[in-house]
Amino acid sequence: MPVHNTGPVHNTGLAYNTRAVESKGPNFAMTEAPSIESILVADCGTVSTKLLLIDRVADSYRFVAQAETQTTGRAPWSDLSVGVAQAVHELERVTGRRLYAQGRVLTPRHDLDGVDAFVVTLNAVPPLRVILAGLVDEMSLESGRRIVAGTYATIEATLSRQGNLRSPQETWARTIRDIAPDVVLLVGGVDGGARRPVLELAEALALAASMLDRDHRPSVLYAGNAALRSQIAKLLGDITRVVIVDNARPNAGTEHLGPAQNALEQFYTEERLRLAPGVESLSAWSRLPFVPTANAFSRVVDFLWHREGNADRGVLGVDVGAATTTMVANFGGRSYVNVYNHGVASGIIDWVQGHSIDDLMRWIPEELDADTLLAMLHNTELQPATVPQSPRELWVALAVAREMLRSTLAVARPTWDTTGAGFGEGEVMPRIDPIVISGGGIVRAPRPGQALLATLDGVQPVGISTLLLDVNRAAPAVGAAAGIRPLVAASALEAGALVSLGTVISPVGQARPKDTVLKLHIAYEGGSVLDVEAHYGELEIWPLPVGQRATLEIQPQKRFDVGMGPGQGGKVEVLGGLVGLVIDARGRPFTLPKDAEHRRRVLRRWALDVGG
Repeated sequence: MPVHNTGPVHNTGLAYNTRAVESKGPNFAMTEAPSIESILVADCGTVSTKLLLIDRVADSYRFVAQAETQTTGRAPWSDLSVGVAQAVHELERVTGRRLYAQGRVLTPRHDLDGVDAFVVTLNAVPPLRVILAGLVDEMSLESGRRIVAGTYATIEATLSRQGNLRSPQETWARTIRDIAPDVVLLVGGVDGGARRPVLELAEALALAASMLDRDHRPSVLYAGNAALRSQIAKLLGDITRVVIVDNARPNAGTEHLGPAQNALEQFYTEERLRLAPGVESLSAWSRLPFVPTANAFSRVVDFLWHREGNADRGVLGVDVGAATTTMVANFGGRSYVNVYNHGVASGIIDWVQGHSIDDLMRWIPEELDADTLLAMLHNTELQPATVPQSPRELWVALAVAREMLRSTLAVARPTWDTTGAGFGEGEVMPRIDPIVISGGGIVRAPRPGQALLATLDGVQPVGISTLLLDVNRAAPAVGAAAGIRPLVAASALEAGALVSLGTVISPVGQARPKDTVLKLHIAYEGGSVLDVEAHYGELEIWPLPVGQRATLEIQPQKRFDVGMGPGQGGKVEVLGGLVGLVIDARGRPFTLPKDAEHRRRVLRRWALDVGG
């Protein structure tokens, strides 16, 4: 199904815009090498390694085959290339082509042997360990936290002068020495503003670094007061590596995160990806640089935004993996990448300790005590490659996926500039269409309705959105290949790499349970019509199969808003999906019933409504 046909056709531009994407990493306007006809992409995740073989057919590119095996970065293999080689042998068996010989992937291609390009996306390594140092919590330190959230990194400690009348430099120095992080991110002081407090932090950093062996000294990323750059370089340059970028908070009302995020991502590439076990072999097989998986995924989201070309809405991508949850948004051509270092398998117990077990319990539609739930979570961490074997295990897995989405969104959303895509007042989401769903944490749900419901609960989109499922979890591979050959993204998406779950209409407003919030006249392509109503607090599903078009006449009631203004309706054309046409009339933001038994009944009803 051509992806560009999904979503409301009102105000939808289908021409792909070749302007450079305003985001980190390579853009789609790069020069293409004319000789690349065949591309092999290896996506090395924490749990599984996926290989995707792409070949040129006439004037487009098509998926030829895909293979998956266990990631072998940990003992007993401790070599990522072992898993890649296993997957390559599986591709050879399936395709009958020779892709591997003399201990390496064959490049360049000769007839049907080998490939023209081999590219690796990677996140199967630990995140960077970062200490954040700054001045004011709600200003520079908040900007620092958003910088760290943009890549695979965790904040191990925060050093702040706020609230301290005297400088606790010795305490800061001990903290840095004891943790021995990979990077210290030093922020603070608007341009031309505070100087002495920033220098005191830098002096503590210099003291701590000098107490560590040179090989274990943290790199320093300075994104503070521009007036102090030369002093910071002089103070720290002879002790450790220093990278200086633009001030993350040049004035009280402005954030400028891009340069610091790019630099931190470069640290991740140098200090993690290039040191991953087996990376020497993979590097020898490929002349191309490794790509962090989140960056590769962001290219697909960026492509969709440029193709759709809608200034009044954004595009969202979510990738719920075993160890990380990635959320990428594009508004106005600007890409926002956020990596939450918790997934559906690794790090769940740490997440529970920082939140509450009740946050997970509220999504489980059957009675379950906290101890049993914790035991299940521990087993998942011990065996992250296992899939749910019972309905109860599936409910728990989907509950974790919902909370990973909600937690990631809480970090990501404050970084978005949604000018032009806002949806009135309140705490509702901006307009987003489409929403791309990837990652085994959701994609592996047995039924499409379960994936759709988990995403709706976790993201709570508003207005009219199309949900696209990355059924083969190939989006990162497509993005990586697009960095070599931009046509790959267009070809892969046109060929059905993303499958529509359906069009979702989410009216914004409040009413009493069972009140009518929306009247809908559905005119199908074949000439049949259907008049329906949606009631507050309910999920309504109406038939609209994959690839089938329908014209909707929408009339909101009681000043509910579907993106056309309170109480305003109109006509839109939509495409169907695996679930159909979905009316999510639960309100925005919706809340779950407090009574446990009532809540479980509601959750069971919603699951049945979507076929889950």
